[in-house]
Amino acid sequence: MSQRLLNKVTIITGGTSGIGMVAVDRFIEEGSKVIIAARNEERGQAIVDRLGSNAYFHKTDISKESSIKALIDMAMSTHGRIDCLFNNAGGGSPSGGISTLPLDGFNNTVNLMLTGVILGMKYVAPIMIEQQSGSIINTASVPVVVLVSVHIHTVQLKLP
Repeated sequence: MSQRLLNKVTIITGGTSGIGMVAVDRFIEEGSKVIIAARNEERGQAIVDRLGSNAYFHKTDISKESSIKALIDMAMSTHGRIDCLFNNAGGGSPSGGISTLPLDGFNNTVNLMLTGVILGMKYVAPIMIEQQSGSIINTASVPVVVLVSVHIHTVQLKLP
């Protein structure tokens, strides 16, 4: 690999499975120090053990502001900088039509897939502005795009 991310510090949310885990592997291959932010400690530690000294795990629930702040604080106290935030954590969304959609399921999905992304950016942006460098990558899943767009479309139809 080119090592184009040598000595960079990256946070990847949802880094214990799927796209996030592949991203963790690739960022490490490119020389970055990677903080894997996820809820599953067992999987996170297994990835750290496999990848070595440039991989770190921090148990994080991105639907909770205090957990995101603790993640960012840990990254700064350990590494002194954050060069990339890859907001990738996701999960299932409630199924069914608008008339049967459970509100708590909708709120959990919004907190995980939207609020968590916003909070990550909220806490990392000032750091990157001060550093005068940094990248934020946000991914979204089809269920969230569909879920949110269906509700937005429904609201728009009711407007005069």
